[in-house]
Amino acid sequence: MRSITWKKSIKIQLVISFLFPFLVFSLVLFGFVRYVSDYIIQEHVIPQFDERLTENGRLLTEMLDPNLIKNTIDFPKTYGPELKRDLDSFIERKKGIEYVYVLSRKNGKDVIVALNGSDKFMVESPFTNDQKLSYENKEPVLSSIYRDKWGVHKSFFIPVDGADAIVGIDMSAKFIDQLEKWILTVSLIATAVIVVIGVLLALFVGNRISKPLNRLVQYAKIFSTGDLSQAVNIQREDEIGVLANSFEEMRKNLSRIIDHVREKSEAIHHTGQTLLASFEELAQASKQIAMSTDEEAKGAEERANHIDRISNMMSEMSIAISNVDEQTKLIKDLTDQTSQQAEKGNVQVQMITEQMNKIKQNGMVSKENLFNLGKKLEHINEIIKIIQDISSQIHLLSLNASIEAARAGEAGKGFSVVAQEVQKLANQTDESIKTISEAIDEINEQANIVLNLNQQDFEDIVKGVEIVEDNGRLFNSIFEAVEQLAKGIDAIVKSTEDLHQASDEILTSIQEIAAISEQGAAATQEISASAAQQDNTIDYLKQQNSELKLLADNLQDMIKRFKTSKM
Repeated sequence: MRSITWKKSIKIQLVISFLFPFLVFSLVLFGFVRYVSDYIIQEHVIPQFDERLTENGRLLTEMLDPNLIKNTIDFPKTYGPELKRDLDSFIERKKGIEYVYVLSRKNGKDVIVALNGSDKFMVESPFTNDQKLSYENKEPVLSSIYRDKWGVHKSFFIPVDGADAIVGIDMSAKFIDQLEKWILTVSLIATAVIVVIGVLLALFVGNRISKPLNRLVQYAKIFSTGDLSQAVNIQREDEIGVLANSFEEMRKNLSRIIDHVREKSEAIHHTGQTLLASFEELAQASKQIAMSTDEEAKGAEERANHIDRISNMMSEMSIAISNVDEQTKLIKDLTDQTSQQAEKGNVQVQMITEQMNKIKQNGMVSKENLFNLGKKLEHINEIIKIIQDISSQIHLLSLNASIEAARAGEAGKGFSVVAQEVQKLANQTDESIKTISEAIDEINEQANIVLNLNQQDFEDIVKGVEIVEDNGRLFNSIFEAVEQLAKGIDAIVKSTEDLHQASDEILTSIQEIAAISEQGAAATQEISASAAQQDNTIDYLKQQNSELKLLADNLQDMIKRFKTSKM
């Protein structure tokens, strides 16, 4: 609920918007001051303080006698006061030093050998971490700033050469703590002052902007109720003044518009009443005209329907005649093409017949050649048989010669060689004759097959010649019939053209009559439609005039809620 409230108040929004940068600036300034102060303390103040503390510690170790420290550890009552006096004299000469003391360990216990301002020696006291580190490692140790019940301190521990002990020196660091607190206090006060200044400035600016805006809001609420009689009076020269002047101009313009609309609405109200009475009289006259033209339109429409049916019938008949004419022309073209094709076919059949006769003659020649080939092959077979007989006799003669050569012994060796060669030739001749005989047998077999096939082809060719001759006679008959059909088709085409021309003339006359009748019917219908449309228009105008009168009445009611300077 609270978030909604501040969102609805421009004053609160302005205060928040104006205050936010101040808060951010103050926080940034506070952080910057803290950073700078910490930097100065850590980088300058504390190092100088540490340097001073370290220097005092080294001076103290140089001043103290190691033998005195040893003797005090062993005989505290005897040598302790002397060591205390040395510590007291050192602290009197140095400002800012709180305590100086000597620490050691005896019999496993941590002890304070001597302390300035104290008459107690070898007091048992556990070492701190820094003291323990310095004592055990034999090295100087500088502690951090620490706080206890006696205040804020910083200590330095350094071993004593020649003695089992360390010297401690404490300096007050209270001023550092005070410095940090003072810087923090000043930073907080400065931040608070900046925030307060920001709040005051935000409230001042918010009031200066929100007050005239609130007045404009009040004017707007008055205008929303319909009261335009009050003038907007805000004297400013900035954007708010421009907005106020725009409001005033808007009020004046609205007042003029309302006054003008009030006058015109009254005039419309009176004019609407006059128009409503005139439209009533015009509507009655329009209805009488519409009734008269409607009866004439019905009669003209009926006549036009009869003529239209006749025209449609003639159109259909003319289309049918046209189709017949087109079909007969197509038939004539087809018959002409058929006649031409038949004539070409007749010529081609005659050419085929001539070619078939030539094939027949060639077949007879092939048949005779194959018959002669068979005769020659038979003659070759007879010759081969004679050669076979001669080869057999040579074979016998060579065998007898070999026998005789064997009988003759050495004298017949040369003859035996000749007989063997003859025997070889006889054997080769037998093999050659055998090969030739097999080849001749195959040739005879193939020649017989070719002869049989040639005989069948010859018979087929003879049948083909007879069929082609029959086709030629049929083509002659078809050609003659097609010529007679073409002559008949020419006569039909001429008749259909005459019929189509006559039907077109009749159809044109009927269409002219139908067009005249339709024009009359259309004119009557247009008059009737115009009358009906006029009647509808008058009704619509009456309705619109009634609505206009109602709107004028409503407008007057709405105008009454506005109050201008004229009312």
